[in-house]
Amino acid sequence: MEVFQVHQSRQAATQHCTHCGDTCPDNHPVFDQLPFCCQGCEMVYIVLKENGLSDYYAYTQNPGATQKSATQKNYTFLDDADVVSRLLSFQEQHLCKITFTLPQIHCASCVWLLEHINKLHAGILGSRVNFLARTATISYDPGHITLRELVETLARIGYAPELNLQKLDTDQSFLTDRTIYYKLGLAGFAFGNIMLLSFPEYLGFEEASVNMYIGYINIVLSLPVILYSGFDYLRSAWWTLRLRQINIDIPIAVGMLTLFFRSVYEIISTTGEGYLDSLAGFIFFLLVGKWFQQYTFHSISFDRNYKSYFPISALVRQSGNWQSRSLDKLEAGDELMVRHEEIIPGDGKVLHAPATIDYSFVTGESAAIEKQPGNTVFAGGKVVGSPVQMVLTRKPDHSYLASLWDEDAFRIDKESKTQTLIAHIGKYFTATILSVAVLTLIYWLTVDKSLAFNAFTAVLIVACPCALALALPFSYGNILRLLGRRFFYLKNVQVIDRIQLTDHIIFDKTGTITDHRSMVAHIQGDALQDKEKQLVKSAVFRSSHPLSKALYAALDGPADLIPDQFEEVTGQGIVAKFSGVQVKIGSPSFIFGTEKENIQGVVVEIDGLYKTWFQISHQLREGVVPLIHTLSKKYSITILSGDNNREEDSLKKQLPPMTDMIFYQSPKDKLAYVQKLQANGARVMMVGDGLNDAGALMQSDVGIVISEDSNNFTPACDAILGAAAFPQLLKYLTYLQKARKIIIGAFVLAFLYNVAGLYFAVQGALSPVVAAILMPLSSVTVMTYGLLASSLGLRWMK
Repeated sequence: MEVFQVHQSRQAATQHCTHCGDTCPDNHPVFDQLPFCCQGCEMVYIVLKENGLSDYYAYTQNPGATQKSATQKNYTFLDDADVVSRLLSFQEQHLCKITFTLPQIHCASCVWLLEHINKLHAGILGSRVNFLARTATISYDPGHITLRELVETLARIGYAPELNLQKLDTDQSFLTDRTIYYKLGLAGFAFGNIMLLSFPEYLGFEEASVNMYIGYINIVLSLPVILYSGFDYLRSAWWTLRLRQINIDIPIAVGMLTLFFRSVYEIISTTGEGYLDSLAGFIFFLLVGKWFQQYTFHSISFDRNYKSYFPISALVRQSGNWQSRSLDKLEAGDELMVRHEEIIPGDGKVLHAPATIDYSFVTGESAAIEKQPGNTVFAGGKVVGSPVQMVLTRKPDHSYLASLWDEDAFRIDKESKTQTLIAHIGKYFTATILSVAVLTLIYWLTVDKSLAFNAFTAVLIVACPCALALALPFSYGNILRLLGRRFFYLKNVQVIDRIQLTDHIIFDKTGTITDHRSMVAHIQGDALQDKEKQLVKSAVFRSSHPLSKALYAALDGPADLIPDQFEEVTGQGIVAKFSGVQVKIGSPSFIFGTEKENIQGVVVEIDGLYKTWFQISHQLREGVVPLIHTLSKKYSITILSGDNNREEDSLKKQLPPMTDMIFYQSPKDKLAYVQKLQANGARVMMVGDGLNDAGALMQSDVGIVISEDSNNFTPACDAILGAAAFPQLLKYLTYLQKARKIIIGAFVLAFLYNVAGLYFAVQGALSPVVAAILMPLSSVTVMTYGLLASSLGLRWMK
């Protein structure tokens, strides 16, 4: 309660809100004997207090009023349904998602508050913050809170979003934070002028500083530097301490404050000229390093999210025919067909028949939603059952689909140990440096007081775990970008660590090690009539399974019938009805209820009567035999297949003798096999096509989907490999194995820098301004090393 005594004077005749400072209406809420203008402000107060952030109010008066003008802004335009639909990225009856640009995000406290915003209102379901991009993706229930109320809630707590409908039609990849340029310019201006004014001192005219008040002018010049240019470091250190955490900003802030107050003391007491030139230079060079880091990170992110080709395509109606077209060539107004298990590439409206959509890709919940003709469907939904014909209303967005792929809903227990190691190193490193700095100060105070201050500040400035922390994101981040250009897309940098630990690789057979484009279907039973061919071809056209594609290629005639009903049973077959005529196509067990020794292929049944069956001849993908032979020297290899074992003898002749081959595997069987291997201590990589093995892909330590000419990849996978790049898989795995050496090299580089810097700093032989130059220089060196080493490593493997 002591923290909030500053507000109790408001409980006079005119009551003012404890949170935002507004005048409280009659019958206003009261909590902890403090007044609030509304329940929103009261809830913010309660959340902060319950989570140990009570000092939020002691730190700044009326924090809820920091965006007062934004809070008072008129948001009535958000009551317009058309405006809301343009702003939302996803909209259903009980769930909407929107991504806001929030320029006010500046520290970990902002991230914490925004990711706990669901506690402010029951209608807010969750929030995910991208600190670097200054964005927050928020899910809410439109039945409990409107978009306008959500925006007003954000504005009330000081995070008014930037809302500009024109930005919806642009390809801007991230929010450009121009404040760093202002801070950098101010620090550079002050640094140059303070050094210029200090020339008399440098030249030995010590009295000039006192007689011409140069010291006081330097104080005036340095004040905006420390209060504006360096304020982010001070604020971060303050909040980190309040949260009882340790980060690198703490020794930086201590060094800045020590330089400033010691300099002010010397100038006022006329005992010295101070170190304000070192302070300004220190902050200037820190900002140079920060700018370079931010620029490089954004460049990598931009290239990966927007310029790389996300490997999905769609069937587009053109001149009466359906043709496959890549995602980047789709436009609003195109008519698409999205088949069973395929991902909807862009927002649109359903045509003709009802549709069933699984939005687990977007929401994390697998309950299917029924859509009628004319209803809107959103990018990221997966079609279940009957194919959907739709017209695009918004051009597909590469970055949106890429962000969905990395949603928290699809992150099971696959955390990166390397990331955790770096976090621990940074924390203990900072504690160690603080201890070394204090011991250095104590030592030199007893030996030579004139060197004590320089040695103390130099230790704080020169020793920095930033280089350690930057080693992984810049090296691995560049690797993601480089592999993406070569059609191997990794979900995030943690996948690299798990690939390095893999010791067992499982390959699905159909559509993975076999090439569905070279599959040939040979009719073995009675020939089909023209009408029967039309029925079968129209049915299999609406399935994306490789066997369906083989049947489609084997049948002549049109495929222009639209089924009244369509169902695809995963791993079994399909059932379709055309004007009362039922067509059933699938495995013998699916048609007859049991396997048939004389039939080992795809069976066709029309209106309950067996018609014929097709034998499917598979051909292995180009390069798969030498690939598996080479991989078997290091990894255990298993081939899993849902098909029969007709081709087992042929595969045994081509593949290594130690390769395990298991057939007749249902999706559940594949999942159970992965779990069995993991229970025995194996680190499993699963390579499949994403159709019948989604469970196994998610369960495996690394799940890789082979992407051909459709968009049937599962969001559960960790990586997507373009089919054309499949022969290069060994090269990519070898490169990723060697990538750990790049990180170790970066660690060694950063360690040697810190040891050398500390060696001179503790002896008092390193001035603060030189240390300030070396500190960002070390970060730049490690970043440059990571970028060059990762680029050259892949180039040398060609």
